Amino acid sequence: MLTAIDQIANQNHLQLFKAALPYLPENRQRFLSCYIKMMEFQNVARFFSDPPGRLQSCGAGQEPPNLSDMINDMRNYCDENEQRWFDQMSNILTAMELYAAMSEEFDSEEDYE
Repeated sequence: MLTAIDQIANQNHLQLFKAALPYLPENRQRFLSCYIKMMEFQNVARFFSDPPGRLQSCGAGQEPPNLSDMINDMRNYCDENEQRWFDQMSNILTAMELYAAMSEEFDSEEDYE
């Protein structure tokens, strides 16, 4: 699974060239690998130089993403041990958000007394 930046970088069917690398002689592998990376760099540079040139995790009109959204997306690219770590971070964030909401509610109740 490719990330958003990988999808931008790998335009022009660069994944096909990457799949062909192991079947080429060593000297051609080296050249083609460098060529692929150069093309990826050019694709990313072009993306950021042309409007909108910004990666977004949500569409227009939606709430901005939060740290939990980022953790959940990053988790998709991890092995099992790393996923457990991200799960722990997500649980900690959830607990912190719950605590903040409860504190806010408690503070607002004190204002009415």
